[in-house]
Amino acid sequence: LSRAPAQFCSGAGAAAMKAVRSPALRLWGRLAESAHLRRRERQTVLEGVHLLQGYQAKGGIPLHWFIRASVVADPEVSALRRHSLWPEAAVLADDLFDEYSSLQSPGGVAALVSWPAAPAFLPTEESCLVLDGLQDPGNVGTLLRSAAAAGMPTVVCASGTVQVWSPKVLRAGMGAHFQLTLHEGADLRDWFPCYAGTILGAEREASRAYDDFDLTGTVALVIGNEGAGLTPDARKLLHDRIHIPMAAGVESLNAGVAGSILLFERQRQIRAGNRERQERQG
Repeated sequence: LSRAPAQFCSGAGAAAMKAVRSPALRLWGRLAESAHLRRRERQTVLEGVHLLQGYQAKGGIPLHWFIRASVVADPEVSALRRHSLWPEAAVLADDLFDEYSSLQSPGGVAALVSWPAAPAFLPTEESCLVLDGLQDPGNVGTLLRSAAAAGMPTVVCASGTVQVWSPKVLRAGMGAHFQLTLHEGADLRDWFPCYAGTILGAEREASRAYDDFDLTGTVALVIGNEGAGLTPDARKLLHDRIHIPMAAGVESLNAGVAGSILLFERQRQIRAGNRERQERQG
């Protein structure tokens, strides 16, 4: 692989450096733009120090990675470079890095990585969060962050949900991807009948509030599309519907917020149960 030279240029030197287009750099541009290519190659783009730190902490090794010349001496960037198993980074002139970066304020580092293969089988006896046709990358990233924080380690994305390994979802997830087991493209019609737990779908028209349910057992919490809600396939296979009471005149909650409330209600119930058991034993 030919790399952009590790040099720090200005003036005419920077213009010459901008002309360098290594295969890895071209791949960065293609992966950032094409969901089809990402899915076919099972590769994606990470941008920003925080994401790369999370990836490195979980033992990830990038295929290629890039550093913006002006941040090469940054302590956090230097720490990333010290990893003995990581390949040498390509240091790019600032204008060249910015040309490929999808961030309005480039974070200074980017990596091309392979995403992990999901387990061969969907969960049948463990709790999970189910995303049913969500399309907003910010909502999906928020829900992944909340799932990781609330101790829900498995997330199932039904067919029609935005690509969970897209750069936008990765940025919104802020490293949560590396703490979760993620399934994509699930067919709910095939999977839900095999699920041993309770399947609860969030719907504003439901008659029972979220805190009326026992969420401490094996449960699948299903969050529907931002506008259309749950798909007909999911709705037909629910065991019950659950809603979040809101003040009069408020139509609905953001999908990311609604799902997060349910996830942390489950965590609250589990913690309350643990306290009760400890008090009985004490």
